[in-house]
Amino acid sequence: MSEYLYTHDALTVPRGADAGASLELRAATACPPLDVAKFRDDGFLILKDAAASDAIARAAAYVATHEACWSAPSGTRPDDWRMHRDQRLDAPVADGHLPILDLLREPRLAAAIRCLAGAEAHAVSYTQVARRTPAPRKARRRNLPDTSYHIDGEANASGARFPDVFSLLVAVALTPHERPGMGNLTVFPQGHLRDWHQYPDWKLDKALPDIGRPYEVPLGVGDAVLCHPLLPHRGGRNDS
Repeated sequence: MSEYLYTHDALTVPRGADAGASLELRAATACPPLDVAKFRDDGFLILKDAAASDAIARAAAYVATHEACWSAPSGTRPDDWRMHRDQRLDAPVADGHLPILDLLREPRLAAAIRCLAGAEAHAVSYTQVARRTPAPRKARRRNLPDTSYHIDGEANASGARFPDVFSLLVAVALTPHERPGMGNLTVFPQGHLRDWHQYPDWKLDKALPDIGRPYEVPLGVGDAVLCHPLLPHRGGRNDS
């Protein structure tokens, strides 16, 4: 297993312990300019112009064409679709959606992933299209609590699948959300450095700790944000 992947026994190891001099050297010589120290400290970084405009246009057109026939599983948002479960990038795509998967092959984004993960991106746990339709006016007057967040993985009492096993959470903007309140991916900086062994029980008991103020990530079309797998996050509300 790659030294850059988390395991259940390593949940208390800060990101800095597996992102040393070799990673910084790789960032300087083989990657787009990245603030690796900021990623290590905050748990995320923004990559401007991560995907070319033609790749973004193909992905956006695919979403616009197919969204009407996608059905959301019971209990999920009606504007949130997931696909490509356990999909290798070098294998035939079993469930379509290739223009979305192709975003990971964009050279600038692929190089950043290689830099931070220590290897080429070879598979996805799943891909997700997260549209944030405008919130009802009544909901816009209520702030989301600072304890409204999650870490990807099944939060059951036994913690049988926590966290999800992946190296990076990567989000690519197909539409602009350059100011807060536009449905931005929202992260909790430095939250990946905490001890999350009790997370499944906290989640089950609705007793998540307050870990500070969230940050609504501003992205232009084609920008991406790369997050540590243990970084608490949530989908932002669209008040626009």
